[in-house]
Amino acid sequence: MRVLVIQCIAKLELGGAQKIVLDLVRELKDKGVLITGKGGFLYQNVKEKLGERHITLSCLKREISPLSDILCFFKLRNILITFHKEYDRIILHTHGSKAGIIGRLVSGTLPFVFSVHHIHGFAINPYILFFKRFIYLLAERIASCFGNFQISVSKIHIKKALEWGLSKRPKYIYVPNYVDTSLFKRRSKRNNFIKIGTVANFKPQKNPIIWAKVALKVTSIFKNVVFLYVGDGVLRKKVENLIRGNKRIKLLGWRKDIPDFLSKIDIFFLPSKWEGAPLSILEAMASGLPVVASSVDGIKEVVVDSFTGYLISPNDLNGYVEKLKELIKNKKKRIEMGEEGRKIVKSKFSYERTKEAILKIYESLGLNF
Repeated sequence: MRVLVIQCIAKLELGGAQKIVLDLVRELKDKGVLITGKGGFLYQNVKEKLGERHITLSCLKREISPLSDILCFFKLRNILITFHKEYDRIILHTHGSKAGIIGRLVSGTLPFVFSVHHIHGFAINPYILFFKRFIYLLAERIASCFGNFQISVSKIHIKKALEWGLSKRPKYIYVPNYVDTSLFKRRSKRNNFIKIGTVANFKPQKNPIIWAKVALKVTSIFKNVVFLYVGDGVLRKKVENLIRGNKRIKLLGWRKDIPDFLSKIDIFFLPSKWEGAPLSILEAMASGLPVVASSVDGIKEVVVDSFTGYLISPNDLNGYVEKLKELIKNKKKRIEMGEEGRKIVKSKFSYERTKEAILKIYESLGLNF
């Protein structure tokens, strides 16, 4: 029996979901194909590397767009039917809410398609309007009636799915994010500046406005502290306006050398409003860094409060400032927390464990290696 595994995601930007997708495509070699929407920091590079194994579905967008979404349903369906001429069975592994909803609905209409949906976080959160929340929840409930497996990077999202009344029909499986710790090295101190770093999109989810306010307050107290933000997005201009004139708060844009960046900072800071299980925090811990982050969703399953870092309520500006102050003043604590975080990542969040769990799911659906 010939089996093809298709990874499907809306946008190829820098992020944990995209990393998992690309690692799986690479692992599967000629048994794997990638379908994405158009655009994103990684899009052009991936298209060049994968060639015919990368299919662009321009109508696949993150935003709600009824006409595009309906068109996307039929185009994705036609792509799968075309592949079925060559393959007996197709495993459609979707990532992200939009691809997951459309992909599961399509799989429900094609008996030769087996659906695996990867929950990296939900678009449903307390910060969106009630009507939009209702639409998202309704769409998830309908889509959850189809498919074979749902993988979640955090246990809390499985709990939320069941609380929201999402179908129990697809089997839920917890498979954590992962880090190749060999790529991330602990640094040795070379100067008197303490660098506080962040790797994230400039989206409302990542709370960059409060990040800027915290950075302004902390740099006004300590003259030897620098804040560095790797990333880009819709709220960057607002942040630039807030921090204008402060030369110790720097926005670096997207960078590909994340291991090198993390090796040169002292504290990792991420004040997200909601999350899945952010890869950036795992990479920071793998680099031996203490973490100050928001106490939300999957972050609470990764950061051990007061042991590998500190967890603060998402919008508690003063809470972030106080914990950052504590770590700035206490080098010994920074080192101890960083070392404990690195141990946890090495023992619980390895690539081999995650890869084995996902490939086992594929094998249960008929893929032979």
